[in-house]
Amino acid sequence: MEKMRTAILPVGSVAIAETQRAERTKVRGVTWLTLTAAALLFVGHSWLYRAFIIDDAYITFRFVQQWVNGNGLVFNIGERVEGYSNFLWIVLLAPFAWFDVDLVTAAKILGVTCSIITIFVTWRFALHAGLLGIASLLLAATAPFAVWSMGGLETPLVTCLVMISAYVFVREEETERGAWSGFWLALLALTRPEALLFAGIAVLLRLWMLWQQRRWPARRDWLRAALLVAIVGLYFLWRWSYYGYLLPNTVYAKSMGGHPRAWIEGFYYLYSSLTAVGGFAWVALPVSLLLAQTRLGIAERYWLSASAALALFMVVSGGDWMPLNRFAVHGLPLIFLAIEAGLIRLSMIWNRRWLLPLVVTGQIAFFLFQSAETLFVDNILARQPATGFAPTVALLATQTWQPGDSIAVVDAGYLPYNLPLEVRVIDMVGLTDSHIAHLPAQFPGGLFGRGDGFGKWDVAYVLAQNPRFVQAPVLSRGADGSVVTIFTGATRLLNHPDFQARYRELSVSGLFERID
Repeated sequence: MEKMRTAILPVGSVAIAETQRAERTKVRGVTWLTLTAAALLFVGHSWLYRAFIIDDAYITFRFVQQWVNGNGLVFNIGERVEGYSNFLWIVLLAPFAWFDVDLVTAAKILGVTCSIITIFVTWRFALHAGLLGIASLLLAATAPFAVWSMGGLETPLVTCLVMISAYVFVREEETERGAWSGFWLALLALTRPEALLFAGIAVLLRLWMLWQQRRWPARRDWLRAALLVAIVGLYFLWRWSYYGYLLPNTVYAKSMGGHPRAWIEGFYYLYSSLTAVGGFAWVALPVSLLLAQTRLGIAERYWLSASAALALFMVVSGGDWMPLNRFAVHGLPLIFLAIEAGLIRLSMIWNRRWLLPLVVTGQIAFFLFQSAETLFVDNILARQPATGFAPTVALLATQTWQPGDSIAVVDAGYLPYNLPLEVRVIDMVGLTDSHIAHLPAQFPGGLFGRGDGFGKWDVAYVLAQNPRFVQAPVLSRGADGSVVTIFTGATRLLNHPDFQARYRELSVSGLFERID
């Protein structure tokens, strides 16, 4: 049939058709090459960080342990405190724990799998928008994306669901069919509480389009909303009935009560996140060119709106203490898609075919240089929980634990994970402790002070719990016997007269035992 069509075309038309077909074949070859390069780059890049894991991941692992052992979704037996903010991640890890698969290994497998899916969806999204898939290559070269694929937390799952829900939503709006984005947005909300903002962006964009077209919501709009509300609503009702609050305990613990310090830390976090993705100019120029278009499609609107909403969240929430901007990772594919679209527009304006590969190659080199700095200058792999807490864990493993024994800790991850499930853990920072989490924030160190954590502690409360052991890393010791720790609350506890009279330091620095 193709030969017959070609035969009846004028010679000039045949030449044009052949040229267009050759161009399409060339572009298709470039896009598949881009995907292959992105996949290979990510596999090698993430493998460099295979030993990385964050201490807070072990908080999640202890919840999983308690759950599969029949003690409920709790940190301490008998205490219903939602000291996690990644419900769906826990659900995915639970089957591994049930079959006695090491949870560290399981988390890394899930993380890498989610990241590979994210790279593919980002590439597919780019092609759908008429791009080349360069965003997936940039993503694979970025250190935060590779690091958090191995970090043990839910970051790769959130990023994956962000992209799937965005792609499905855009396709639905373009074809005016389907409502499954409501399901994917609901799963996203079950993975991180603040991920509801992506559902909010989708709703606002849809309402804006309906207003422009002077139309009422269609049946699929109500179905999409029903899926989202039903799933998220049922989960919120379960949370409220099981834990007594509508939000995770971690949200209350990290809330700074509108203190100006939250904004200062949030703006700095946004600045460092922009640095991690190439700097302000690298983001601003392509995005500005994209915004300069006379008409943006639904895809471009979603990329930019969701990225802006995520940036606002980082500022308002005060950012995060963990390395390599894990919150920014959630929006990396979206902003890279916007950057790719802007760069392609720039190369078209200047009519220089060499411009796009030159800029992209230079940026990938910059990202890989940042990754080398993370590995060899920041030495991120040397600061692992299993290494830093090994002496403390070894000493506690020699103890005979009695019913009712407890330990107060500053670091609530790796240490509790390696203790018997029956041991009660008092989290002095408040992530897994409801009393401390709901205290008003205080910052004696001032706006730019260090060591105040989330600004919540209660020395009298911890002493009243009469813990058998207390763990608090000591930074320095004064001539008068006073100590300074990494956390103001722990520093005040260790220098309290009642504590000094009732506790003695063991052979491991920063571990204290009650004197019976």
